[in-house]
Amino acid sequence: MNKHLFINMITPVFSLMAFLSAAAPPETPPPFGWPMSSPENFNMTAAFDLDRTTGGRADWTGWILGEPTAGSGHAYDDHSGTDWGMVTNTPLYAVANGTVYALRESVPNDDHSDTGNYLILNHNGIAGRNYRSRYWHLAQNGVVPSSGASVTKGDLVAYSDNTGNSTGPHLHYGISLLPDDVQTCPFYHGWWENDEFYRADGYPCLIYLTVTGSTVNVREGNSTAYSILTTVSAGTKLVATQHNSWYRVMLPMPPTFARESLTASGTLSSGYSETGSWSTIADKSTVTDDVADANRVILAGAGSRASTFLTSGDPADVATYSWTMPNNRGLYDVYLTWPASANAANVEYRITHSAGTTTGVIQQRGLSGSTGNGTKSTPYRIARNPYVVDHTTVGAPSEWASYSPSGSGISEGGPENLYRFDLLTTSTVYVEVQHSGYPTLDVDIHLLTAPSNNACIQRADWSFTSPALGPGTYYISVDTYQNASRATSYRLIVRFDEDQPFPNSWVKIGQFFFDRNAPAVFELREGTVTGKLDAAAPGLVVADVIKIVPRVYRRTGWISNTLVSRIDTGTTSVGVVGIKVDKTTNNDSNDISDYVEVPIYASPAPGPTNNSAIVGKAVTGQRFVCTGKAGDWCKVSLSNAAAATEGWILGDYLFGYHLDAVSDVKEWENY
Repeated sequence: MNKHLFINMITPVFSLMAFLSAAAPPETPPPFGWPMSSPENFNMTAAFDLDRTTGGRADWTGWILGEPTAGSGHAYDDHSGTDWGMVTNTPLYAVANGTVYALRESVPNDDHSDTGNYLILNHNGIAGRNYRSRYWHLAQNGVVPSSGASVTKGDLVAYSDNTGNSTGPHLHYGISLLPDDVQTCPFYHGWWENDEFYRADGYPCLIYLTVTGSTVNVREGNSTAYSILTTVSAGTKLVATQHNSWYRVMLPMPPTFARESLTASGTLSSGYSETGSWSTIADKSTVTDDVADANRVILAGAGSRASTFLTSGDPADVATYSWTMPNNRGLYDVYLTWPASANAANVEYRITHSAGTTTGVIQQRGLSGSTGNGTKSTPYRIARNPYVVDHTTVGAPSEWASYSPSGSGISEGGPENLYRFDLLTTSTVYVEVQHSGYPTLDVDIHLLTAPSNNACIQRADWSFTSPALGPGTYYISVDTYQNASRATSYRLIVRFDEDQPFPNSWVKIGQFFFDRNAPAVFELREGTVTGKLDAAAPGLVVADVIKIVPRVYRRTGWISNTLVSRIDTGTTSVGVVGIKVDKTTNNDSNDISDYVEVPIYASPAPGPTNNSAIVGKAVTGQRFVCTGKAGDWCKVSLSNAAAATEGWILGDYLFGYHLDAVSDVKEWENY
């Protein structure tokens, strides 16, 4: 049988933090030294482009096409390393123990006709990983060790120059993980054993600031001509990435929030209003967000508001949600959810945002009372997204022993359960089965276009992602391999494109731009309703909950240097933490598009599970000043876009500097 390795049974990551088994303190960066002595004496002249796969975008601190880069300290598109300006014949050093992988030193100084001189070192066994470092634009005969030679961390290995594709004397430094050998950004991952450096009043990589003004504007660019992104208050501590009389500072995003039609006591919520005929129903969406989801909201309303119809909608029936946006200019996703009793085709929505008004329609599908029992005549009904359920094939019917056209020849002679789902729009579907006891116990998954084992279009031992499926009805069979003795309990996970209109799920309406503190309005309008989606159920338009999710618009903003002062970490007890996690297994992507969102909580917790309010969120690569610790949690200073002036981030997602000193901060004993 073509089973793949048992390791593939690991639970998938629906939420970044959902499956932690134990918390951990922030990691220290891997023990790499600097390629030059006294790094604070060198300006960074060009940053690594974290998004090399996307033309026109160059980003390691939030820079995108059209944003100011202030001359030095910029990133440019498809730049594969980090550049430091330095005079010719500056001595360069091995960043770690290793061996010479390749070198070239025959190109004359200041010759720009080809790639120039270089040195490439391999570093094996650094914190359990293998790395490769690169030094480019070196001097003629400027490489010290020979090919294959061993080097020790701190050894003199080369001299800089201006050879190859270079417009001035500098070092291009790159680092990569082996065996993939894709260059990445050392600042993004914090791959330095010491603090990230700053360069006095020049162009720093990272320095730490305190806001000295009262309420200070943070702008999209480095002058008052740019729009205000958010504000910060006196005493806020920030990490800066660039300086040219203005500082570029890293900022958290606001927390996600929801607006409900009803309060917990059953009255109409503040900001919610209606015209026409609406009434309260007991049904409410059962959508839930994981406690560790950076976009978690907690629903509390007692039921929802609904409007009935017979064959078509009444134009007078309109439900309206009104609210004020957070103090953060940017992009926001808007989601809608409703309970299983909803049943209306082509419900119009209108959303008023800072760019105008957008109108569209949503299918309020219900699927009320159709759970099924897993048999061929009454399959389990998949009625939410994602669908996660624990079932067993022990005692299930055993009718299908094989599948065709795909999967033929594989014995599925044991009992099976059948599931049904209906698509209203074209979608892909991800299906996974998890169970223990393999290979003694064993079930497989099959995708069908009809409730027949002869209608199989895809199968897998553990998981698959389907091709695009058009609107229609489909089935999933979880079948026991070979015979009934292999039957087992299992977890089935089915996930659809996020805009699939399932009840009890967050259905994405779209992404919209809002200015800071801007008014916003969302309407559900019954007048466009053309009928029922389920002819046997009552027609019902339901106003329940909308969810507003901040998305990355600017990871950074600009603040005048007259309104901040630099924190001297040698005399002030603060630390700095960076968000190390990304979408890859080892958190080592070279692409900023692999970012993840990390929740920032109102208070710490005794372990990795935190039930306190989420007051903001951070994304991969951002840095925050840490002003306190509590177990494996770090307290960080936040901007006014967040729901609090300070918050807590779990150490599992952080690397950090100066954190030992944080234990001496004021009020440490309170935590």
